[in-house]
Amino acid sequence: MRVSYCRFVANISEWSGRVVSIVLFLLVGVLTYEVITRYALNSPTIWAHQLSLFLFGTIGMIGGAYVLLHKAHVNLDILYSRVSPRQQAILDLITAPLFFFIIILMIWVGGRFALHSWKILEPSSTVWAPPIYPFKTIIPLAAFLLLLQGVAKFIRDHYFITHGKELE
Repeated sequence: MRVSYCRFVANISEWSGRVVSIVLFLLVGVLTYEVITRYALNSPTIWAHQLSLFLFGTIGMIGGAYVLLHKAHVNLDILYSRVSPRQQAILDLITAPLFFFIIILMIWVGGRFALHSWKILEPSSTVWAPPIYPFKTIIPLAAFLLLLQGVAKFIRDHYFITHGKELE
């Protein structure tokens, strides 16, 4: 069961990382379009800056589970790099309660934030005024994906500490 859960979550995290890699190309396209229209044609858009912020936020949030899967999150390297893999796993288990607290808080508060935005069909307060509620929904969704991957990491770390080898 542990192995199947970890594999299932790894597939979700891998998939979400691939999705945001496509969004990255969209972001580059929007920014390229804005630079060309602004500087070459002297005709800036009213939407490109805000859309690029939405896309960048989406990449940063949804990409979190993918980054955790591939062990690419920032660590306190001055300490973390000097200890054995087993000690790293112990440190990760010690800090796991804080991780889970923050992620659950993000799901709870972000979910309420998104739900309210959907209830009022909240537009952005800019001249362009696009609907903002789909982007606010990304906050609890991304936190949930990170929670799933965090549980899988917790399972893998616990297994590594108790069995002395990687799970799978």
